[in-house]
Amino acid sequence: MRSRNANHQTVTNAKVNDLAQREVQKIKLFLHIGHGKTGTSAIQSSLAIASDELSKKGISYPIQQSLRDQAAQMEITSGNWKPNQESSLTEQLLEISKTNQRYSSIVLSSESLFWLVPELIHNKSAWENHIDIHIILAVREIEEMLSSEYQQRIKRHGDAMPLKQFLRARNFISSHHEKAAEIIGIMSQSKISNTIINYSKHRRDISQLIFKFVGAEDCYPADQMAGAVINRSLSGKELEILTSINALYYNKFPWISTRISDALIKNQPTIEAQQCTIDKQQLEKVYEKNDAYLQIINEYLDPTEQLTTRSTLSDESIPEKSPEQLNRIHEEELISVHLIGNTLLEALTQEPQRKLSNNTVDAIIELSQSGSVSKSTEVELLKLAQKNRPQGKQLRKILERAKKQLSNS
Repeated sequence: MRSRNANHQTVTNAKVNDLAQREVQKIKLFLHIGHGKTGTSAIQSSLAIASDELSKKGISYPIQQSLRDQAAQMEITSGNWKPNQESSLTEQLLEISKTNQRYSSIVLSSESLFWLVPELIHNKSAWENHIDIHIILAVREIEEMLSSEYQQRIKRHGDAMPLKQFLRARNFISSHHEKAAEIIGIMSQSKISNTIINYSKHRRDISQLIFKFVGAEDCYPADQMAGAVINRSLSGKELEILTSINALYYNKFPWISTRISDALIKNQPTIEAQQCTIDKQQLEKVYEKNDAYLQIINEYLDPTEQLTTRSTLSDESIPEKSPEQLNRIHEEELISVHLIGNTLLEALTQEPQRKLSNNTVDAIIELSQSGSVSKSTEVELLKLAQKNRPQGKQLRKILERAKKQLSNS
């Protein structure tokens, strides 16, 4: 990570000038802008939990009580700032600084800021005499980022496309790395104070780092955050099943992916997530298409924290998992399969039951026979269906056939 400064001027409107004139004291404003999938949920939870302690130290983390409670319960939030269509980001930040004059500094955290920061920097002349802005940006290894972004599309947006199609649809470009490179260039040119972190090197301590950067290292709620996992990625089995469910049901039930993924994350927060594997040919295209962005980002990272680029990409294979790891993963996946079945039932019937309904069992059988799941997943789904329909002769035949095909594969 490395801190830099930069400077740029633009013309502003009368409304912004009026807000600026009402400011009586220049205040330090830390903007944690993400980007997405770089530990923002955990960072925001830790800031919410510590908001009272931060306040005692003269640092404001302005947040509504309901959102504070939600974040403190390790639930997913969007931080403590949201876009307002009726006013510009510059106007909003000037107003926030005005209402927090009794503090020496303010911390705002939101992934939405990532996409709006260029506008803010271009309007520097409107706020530079009233707010001392420091931008905190986290970046991530591109292969991890694309995998996480793909999973997010499955989890929250009902996507059902394979990973290869997802990459082709984006022309193999990572929009987050493209935007990060743009922001870094603008910050450098305009002499904006900033800190850039490689999340892939600091996934375990990024929240503590944020507290350190805002001058409140001693306020970090270590006890409450110990072992906390928020908005984890899906396991391979979960991703496979949810992708198929999206294909079958999303058009009719557009909330289905969020409902199921939330249940998985809430009930099994510590399950071992698995990064999606991008095949070698497509991975080479990813690094080729994004190399310029990665090079720009690396110019502002310490030598020990560089992102992988086209020239540093290695052919090292992923180490094989031990029998103990494989057994644990299998046990976790069985729990996930049952949890998906139960959640699917509640989602489709709107009421919890101990036994799956006939409609839900039919849906699980349809899912198992859709041709979009692996043979092992097909067997697990059919076992779940048979458990809830033990007298089903046809179901028994389908299950036996699937078991035989699995053993011969």
